[in-house]
Amino acid sequence: MKSENLNKNQEGSKMKQQLSKTERKTWIVVNITSIILIVFFFYLGQMIDTPVLFFAGGGTFLIITIISFVRVFINTGLWKMAHSNKNSLDERQVQVILNAMKYSYSIFTILIITIVYGFALVNKSPINVLVAACLLYIAHILPAAIIGWSEKYV
Repeated sequence: MKSENLNKNQEGSKMKQQLSKTERKTWIVVNITSIILIVFFFYLGQMIDTPVLFFAGGGTFLIITIISFVRVFINTGLWKMAHSNKNSLDERQVQVILNAMKYSYSIFTILIITIVYGFALVNKSPINVLVAACLLYIAHILPAAIIGWSEKYV
């Protein structure tokens, strides 16, 4: 009897971790938008010489980024799937990951070139370390985000 209840509880916790495709898309948009807003508040704080604005706005969106990351990438297993060894996945999962990697590489390459040349033309300076850190984060979540965005079930 206890083992049946334990199995039902485990199944229930698995059900809570699943998000619909629409919910996953919403959380992915929230996550990426939060990253963009962290950079926005950084440069806005620099422009008007108010570091408090950066710490307040950036801190708020950092918390939202962490919450949305846990919600969409950790709880659903997308992060683990996108960063796991090929030997621990079935053939369909390997194909899904390879497809996501192909698209994420293309998207990220275009994004990097646009940002680097944009900074060179507009700012006449290299990118800031905060922008580089945000780009590194995006590089790591992009394959999982593409899987979460395009796959019906994860």
